[in-house]
Amino acid sequence: MLSALLPTGTAILGLVAGLLAPMISSLLDGRKRRGEHQRVQCDEILTLFQGVDVVRSLTEPSSIVRRSLLLRAARIQDGRARQACNDLVEYAVGANWQEAELLSRWSVMIHEVARVYRSTT
Repeated sequence: MLSALLPTGTAILGLVAGLLAPMISSLLDGRKRRGEHQRVQCDEILTLFQGVDVVRSLTEPSSIVRRSLLLRAARIQDGRARQACNDLVEYAVGANWQEAELLSRWSVMIHEVARVYRSTT
């Protein structure tokens, strides 16, 4: 009797494994794609700040860098990195910004975004 149940059990187990394999594979691929998307967003944020005067350009009334930073930050899933970007922008649009504090917030933002960039590799 056991010899008759063994092939049937193996067949059912194989059927279940065959049905679950695509779902598991798609879950793993989705996670990889999300990580790659986060890496691209972080890379684009880091690329915004390659120039010397880019940090000061955040304080201009119609700053393209500031708008780009806000759009990219909204797509980052990591809360600390997103908040660091938003804090930098909030401080830069304020009337009483100080260059030392602006650079300090910029440094925190770069550190947090770089952390997310490194963690998605």
